[in-house]
Amino acid sequence: MTVNETVIALIRPKPDLDLVAGDPADAVAAAQAAVDAPKGIGTITSYATEVALPYRSPRWAA
Repeated sequence: MTVNETVIALIRPKPDLDLVAGDPADAVAAAQAAVDAPKGIGTITSYATEVALPYRSPRWAA
């Protein structure tokens, strides 16, 4: 995410659900998800990029 997108995500107001009342169901669901979302851009753990990989000891190391 670029710096501009991060700033926009932090300052963007929550959508007005009355304005999307006649829109398709997926648009209303997206607006509702944005209203229900916590403030900010997530927790620090949501930016984790490392994952644990399964490890099996090689046969020759035993």
